[in-house]
Amino acid sequence: MKIVFLIDDDPDDREIFEESLLSLDVPLKFEEAANGKEAVEKLSSSDFQKPDLIFLDINMPIMDGWQFLKHIKKDENFNDIPVVIYSTSSSQEDKALAVKHQASEFITKPYSISSLRQELKKTIFTFLSAE
Repeated sequence: MKIVFLIDDDPDDREIFEESLLSLDVPLKFEEAANGKEAVEKLSSSDFQKPDLIFLDINMPIMDGWQFLKHIKKDENFNDIPVVIYSTSSSQEDKALAVKHQASEFITKPYSISSLRQELKKTIFTFLSAE
């Protein structure tokens, strides 16, 4: 079973994301963290399975998405995991930073649940079906 890991400080966004993801009727396990520091701690834990795909918010307290992305791309145990920036931002600067820091894709958070489901379905198919 593939594991999708969402790192986002907004509990409502995490809940909507999880519901949308699980509604796709694809066998997936969902994991979550509220910020980059919590995500690093979970990844370092011996009882946490390595995720197959990470969705990462940018603006978070304690350790933001950029700091987490730099950290994970330097770690040989995790640098092969595709990281999708998942943010309310749609700025070209943020998209350029995502490319610079080796994110696999950049998604602006959709405003509707149906749009989110479509985006997740496309992304899951792109990154997890080839394995």
